[in-house]
Amino acid sequence: MKKIIALIIVSIIATGVWYLYLKPGDFTAKIKAKTTLGTIEQSIKNWKEGAPVTEVQLGDEHTQIIQEFTVQDSTHIYEWQLNKVHDSLTEVTVHVIDPTHSINNRINGLFKDTDFKKSATRTVLEFNELLQDHLDRITVTIVGEEELPAKFYAYTELEGLQILKADGMMRDIGHLQGTMATYDIELDGRPFVQITDWNRATDSIKYHFAFPMIKRDSLPVVKDIKYGSRPAQRALKAIYNGNYITSDRAWYALLNYAKSNNIKVDLKPTEVFYNNPNMAGDESRWKTEVYLPIVE
Repeated sequence: MKKIIALIIVSIIATGVWYLYLKPGDFTAKIKAKTTLGTIEQSIKNWKEGAPVTEVQLGDEHTQIIQEFTVQDSTHIYEWQLNKVHDSLTEVTVHVIDPTHSINNRINGLFKDTDFKKSATRTVLEFNELLQDHLDRITVTIVGEEELPAKFYAYTELEGLQILKADGMMRDIGHLQGTMATYDIELDGRPFVQITDWNRATDSIKYHFAFPMIKRDSLPVVKDIKYGSRPAQRALKAIYNGNYITSDRAWYALLNYAKSNNIKVDLKPTEVFYNNPNMAGDESRWKTEVYLPIVE
């Protein structure tokens, strides 16, 4: 009997120590979303102004993001753990900690609905609502293997965060269009973006914003415009419908598809655009063909 009582006491003490000092968060929530790890990763990083991301650990099946929120006189730390369930379903576990008041939050949380818990719940629900709204506005359809055709093109060189890719396009589209018209250059397809470098750790890219053209002997010399060509190549293809700001969601879908089918790919996507964002219209109907080159 004494051993049983001692075991119960030890268990109570161990549980108390775990709850007060070892439990991952003062508050924990779980959500699921029918999308890829990469889409949720980008959504977390960019959804809340003034909530900096302080640490990121990327993986094929698991991603961890640590983000800081200022709430009145406290800093709340959100640890987002993203786990891939399958190619189109991700489970998100959120651990929230207030380092200054952690023990008080845990003790009071046993007996009442604290302001800390209310704040954390509101934040997670707000993120989930914005995420679901975003997913409702975009569609990614995997087509499979297809040839990305050879092209000669005029382009401008840009670099920056991938979330700002569309800003660079908007800045240069008038310059490229005006040059094509001024010099009576015959176009050979729709404008596209060719990623030349993608740093997933920093979410930064270098890219060409290009207008395909029929090559001719005499090419006009215009400030900031260069000429290049690409060979035909096999690639994985997806169709993205939605705002061009978040067309990178198709990149992550193609990466998932490549991994699931053991296809080696080059992390330099090409996006071919079917709509002019300056003409506005229903963003959910904008179309982008997205290609991820296959390494032969």
